Amino acid sequence: MADTREADKGGEMLAGTHVVPERKISVVAPQSLVSIIIPCCGMIEYTQLCVPSILRHTPKPPFELIFLDIGSLDGTAKYLAGIKAASSFRVEIVRTPTDLGISDACKEAIGLARGDYLVLLNNDTVVTDGWLQQMISLATASLTFGMVGPMSNYAPEAQLVEAVPYRVKPRRGSGLPRGAAAELLDLEGMHAFARGFREERKSKWIEVERLGGFCLLIKRQVIDRIALPKLEEWTDLSLFDTDILSVKARQAGFTLACCRDLFIHHFGTRTFSHGISSI
Repeated sequence: MADTREADKGGEMLAGTHVVPERKISVVAPQSLVSIIIPCCGMIEYTQLCVPSILRHTPKPPFELIFLDIGSLDGTAKYLAGIKAASSFRVEIVRTPTDLGISDACKEAIGLARGDYLVLLNNDTVVTDGWLQQMISLATASLTFGMVGPMSNYAPEAQLVEAVPYRVKPRRGSGLPRGAAAELLDLEGMHAFARGFREERKSKWIEVERLGGFCLLIKRQVIDRIALPKLEEWTDLSLFDTDILSVKARQAGFTLACCRDLFIHHFGTRTFSHGISSI
C-alpha cells in the first residue's frame, strides 16, 4: 500500500505519496443520527475512560451506542449493561462468548445501526471536545467524501502525531487496581494538547489512501454502495477490517479524508484478539 506521509509545509508531495496538501473547510454539520459502534475485548479500564469521554464530549448531533462485547470476563458485560440501563438514548449490546463468533457478531452490530453515519471507535480511545462534529463537518464538505478519521498518537502514518507532551502509563503491568482508569492517562494534559492542536491547525484536512479503524466515520452511502455481503466475501470482520474497507470505498469512488485539526488519544492495544490491528 502506498506511503501516506504528510506533505511538507509548502504543500509539495513527498516521493511515492498520495496525500494531497492540507486544505481548509468551514461547514456547519446537520443534525443527523450517528451510530457509534464500540468493540470491547475485555480491557474494562479502557472502556471506563472511553465511554465517559463520549458522553462528555458529544453533546450533539444525536447518537446511539452499539457495543460489541467479544468474550469479556473482567466485568465489561456488567458495566455495559449498567450504561444501557442508565441511558436516556438508545444503547445496544451484542455479545459473543469467544472470538470464533466475531463474524456473526460484527454483522449483527452493524445491522443494528440506524444512523446516517456509522463511527467505528475502539474502546481504548479517549475522544476530545468537538470530535464528532468536526468529522461530520468534513464529511459533509463534499459529496465524494465517504470516510473521515482524526489524528492520534497511535495511528497509521498519515494520521500519526509522533510526539505528545502528556503522560501515558504502560498498558500492562502497571500495578493499577481494576477500575483505576483515570490513572492510565493524564486526561487534563491530553485535552489541553488537543485544544491547542485544533487551534493551530483549524479546518485543515488531507486526502489519504487508508484510514485507521481506531476512530472512523463512515457515511451510510458508502455502506450502501460497497454492499456489505460482497465486502464480507473478503473478510469476516466486515467494516471492522478497515484496510479492505478503505480499498473498497476508494474503488467505489469515495474520497478518504483526515481531519488535521482533530486529535484523539489512542492507547494502541489490539481490539480483536485474533490479530487484526486496532489502527
